[in-house]
Amino acid sequence: MNGETKQSYTMLGLHVGADWSVLCHTYPGRAPILVVDAGRVSLSVSALEREPDTRHVDFAYKLLAAVNDYLIAYEKYQFESQEAADAVVPDDVTGSRAA
Repeated sequence: MNGETKQSYTMLGLHVGADWSVLCHTYPGRAPILVVDAGRVSLSVSALEREPDTRHVDFAYKLLAAVNDYLIAYEKYQFESQEAADAVVPDDVTGSRAA
């Protein structure tokens, strides 16, 4: 070791296909749990403590904003892809063919 203090981290990539679900489980007297399932992977998000504090509420708002940004970007991509597909004119529509 070189004496440097390094932070641990985990990176998880989730490529979503047709087999997914997103649920928020709520329970009386405790914090909710957000669950994202895709294939054989299940990701749960919850507060570290039984009751979330202000930090977790801030996290939830940031998560909501990021999901909204993701949705807007994906809808824009989908719209632009559809426009590009609609702009392509098949060869047999533009002119007559020689016999």
